[in-house]
Amino acid sequence: MAREPEIVTRYRRLALENDPVAQFKLGDLYRLGYQVKRDVDEAVVWLVRAARQGNQDAVNLLKKMAADGVDVKRRVDDLPGPRQPAPRLDWSGGSAEPSPPPAEVAPQPEPPPPSPAPRQAKPAPAPAAKPDPALTPLPVIEVETDPLQIGEEKPVDPAVLKAAADKGETAALVALGNAYREGKGVPADPAEAVRLYTQAAKAGDVRGQYSLAVMYDLGLGVTQSNAHALKWYMEAAKQGDAEAQFNLGNMIRQGRGVEASPDVAAQWFRQAADQGESAALFALGALHESGSGVDKDEEKAVELYRQAAEQGEAEAQFNLANMLRQGRGAEADPAEAASLCRRAAAQGLPAAQYNFALMLLTGTGVDKDEASAIYWLERAARAGNAGAQYQLAIMCERGQGRPADSVEAHLWLTLAGASGVAAVADASRQAAEALENKIGPEGLAESRRRRDKLMAEATP
Repeated sequence: MAREPEIVTRYRRLALENDPVAQFKLGDLYRLGYQVKRDVDEAVVWLVRAARQGNQDAVNLLKKMAADGVDVKRRVDDLPGPRQPAPRLDWSGGSAEPSPPPAEVAPQPEPPPPSPAPRQAKPAPAPAAKPDPALTPLPVIEVETDPLQIGEEKPVDPAVLKAAADKGETAALVALGNAYREGKGVPADPAEAVRLYTQAAKAGDVRGQYSLAVMYDLGLGVTQSNAHALKWYMEAAKQGDAEAQFNLGNMIRQGRGVEASPDVAAQWFRQAADQGESAALFALGALHESGSGVDKDEEKAVELYRQAAEQGEAEAQFNLANMLRQGRGAEADPAEAASLCRRAAAQGLPAAQYNFALMLLTGTGVDKDEASAIYWLERAARAGNAGAQYQLAIMCERGQGRPADSVEAHLWLTLAGASGVAAVADASRQAAEALENKIGPEGLAESRRRRDKLMAEATP
């Protein structure tokens, strides 16, 4: 049996730990049939789990699937326990000595996301190596579209495409390969798609080269091969394809199919960034911020993050917000930092939601607003951000921004305590134990009931 691609394994592991973003992405992989056998039922299961935790992408996709006639209201059991990667605290002050209720946790940057997948005109999934702590983590993978789909879908006439492909027209070879890969107008046959892409690639067609590279990268219709993926990304990259340049840089940075070399990776990222590729702009900004493969240059990092942020890259908006808040690479600008953080939060980035909530609480760049802070804390907490769960418990216990509710505080402390995040887990468990004496057996039962309800909320 073929080994499951690493990216699927990673998403599955995180999804089973209740990471709503991973649940959404795993569901979308099953919906699209990339790296896994297409299974709409399995897609719905994971999308529903993500939607119940407030993932708006999952909510929107389920609505679209329902409009297309897919049954999305089936019974779906939830998984126990929250999940949140360990944070990297970056504000001075940190958390106070643990005591019930726990002290506020300072705003924190998003934990470095895993290495990005092969990039097309729109983001796409692909195998990724296990994160290497010596390398700078790059943008989170977004799984929303077909990795080889360019622009709006058009009706496919296989007979016309076959006739043109038989004449050796490379565009027709690629289009017919897409049809076989997607099963549109012809039976789905990834191996036939690979054969057609190969013909186009060997004839020098840049989209054929890129498409073939993605197939090797994903192991779709052919045995997964880093070496072959690298070769064809290189061919497309040399012809100036920005997505191929980005993917090639990513493989070189990770050491997939070639010896790892952050400085060579940076050269390819730079070429893609020069064409405005937003993920490459973010990646190059991350390298300059850390000094990996390039000179450390926070001013350059700010410049690159800003360009990517203007294109809507949530991680770039978040990183730029942190740098402007701290006055790194540019004059400190709390107001712009708050605006950028809010934009990233609105895109569903839990750490940004948490940070923006704390900016609202402290009046950093915005007017103090405890009610709005509660809103963003709840969104982040429901997405599994342990820091947000911890802070929300504080406010529930103290009656900040909402009526005091020790049972609700216990609920969120229990979740934060089970997160495994060192910065808050121990303090949360100690505080939860202290609250147990206050709320008594009935309060404990109510706390468990609320948790069960939280995990079983119906899909909007």
